[in-house]
Parts: sequence; structure tokens; C-alpha cells
Amino acid sequence: MTTRKVKNSLEEHARVGRARAGRYWIVWAALLVLTVATYALSRLHLEHPWGLVVALFIASAKSALVVLFFMHLWDHGGANRLVFGTSVFFVVLLIGLVVLDNATRFVLANPGRGATLSREPPGPDILSPRFPPEPAAPGGFPGGERGR
Repeated sequence: MTTRKVKNSLEEHARVGRARAGRYWIVWAALLVLTVATYALSRLHLEHPWGLVVALFIASAKSALVVLFFMHLWDHGGANRLVFGTSVFFVVLLIGLVVLDNATRFVLANPGRGATLSREPPGPDILSPRFPPEPAAPGGFPGGERGR
């Protein structure tokens, strides 16, 4: 039984070892194109939800290329692909739940919404002064000379 495992392992190693350098150059060029697309998107300023959606799509495509080719998931099958698919599912699930939770919050509790930023806080604001600062005296200090 051990010779069969060794034989299968050697066959898989020989199959994986046949990856040519041209494939890596193509993937590298695709990663460069997607990086330029990310930079162009940052300068384009799409509407509120679409900029994030397109940026996440580009980042997902780049990470998929890295995982599939540079981490050799394209050549391996079975449990490796199952573990990768399961981890992607749970990452999407957790990010989706956080986004849904944030989208369903009360407007005053969500500081990212536009109307919240123009309202006053519900209590005394001790960190920022409400009145203009006192003008400096001729000595450079408010209220007169330093040595009084």
C-alpha cells in the first residue's frame, strides 16, 4: 500500500513539475494589468457603492491568479481545492454579514451616512471650543505678561 502512495505522489510531482515559465510570465502580465486597473479606478471616482464593488472584484481576480498559479492550486486537485473553496465561502459570508449589518443600522448610529455628519453630537462637546480663542496680548500670551 505504501508503494502505491509513493507512486501516486511521484506521478503528481512529475505532473506539477511540467509547468513552463511562459505561464508565469502571462500571469505576471495579467497582474500588472490589474494593478494598473486598480490605480485607474482610484483616479476615476465612481459612484458610492460601485467603486468599492469594482475594486473588490479586481482584488479578488488578482488574489485568484496568485493562488491558482503561484501557489500551484491549478495543478493540484482534491482536498486543496475544497479547502480553498470553503475558506473563500466563509470570507465572503463574514464580509457580507458585516456589510448587511452596517447597511441596516439607524442613521444616527452610522457615521458614514451624509446626514449624520451635519448634525450636532447629543451632548456637550468638551474637545472643541465653541467660542473663538481669546486674542493674544502684546507679550504673546493671552491675558497679559508671563510673569504676573
